[in-house]
Amino acid sequence: MAKRYEKSSWWVVYRKNGNKIEILLLRWTNSRQEEEYVLPKGKIEEGEIAKETAVREISEETGLKEKDLEIIKFMTKLSYTFTAWHLQDNPLIEKDVYLFLVKYNWNETPKVRTEERFTWYKWFSLDEIKNLEIKFDIVSLVNKNKVYFI
Repeated sequence: MAKRYEKSSWWVVYRKNGNKIEILLLRWTNSRQEEEYVLPKGKIEEGEIAKETAVREISEETGLKEKDLEIIKFMTKLSYTFTAWHLQDNPLIEKDVYLFLVKYNWNETPKVRTEERFTWYKWFSLDEIKNLEIKFDIVSLVNKNKVYFI
């Protein structure tokens, strides 16, 4: 079985709506043709650092302007391995994910990229996120970093 190593950045993008905190999630069609909510994310390109990937990819995936995105902090690094059944030769992927907290400082409506299998977006309150099934335990990560939601 072929093996590959990948690095990605994922972001918890939030905004303040009055005195409420809202998290941006994208609805995405996975390789099994099932829809699920995901955080904005992207592969770290050659010569790029995780922090640069964060702002570039959020802008590409959502249409939000880079100048309106503020990286608040690096939250954690996640590592996992999976078999990519949807790829030729079904490679084993060893993946490192760098997770950042990013504040959105404007009120423009996101425009998801349908060519990347995104179908929709929604700003969720912290209470609403508790009821969603999202890859990784986003609720715990958000709760551990609440003090940084400025």
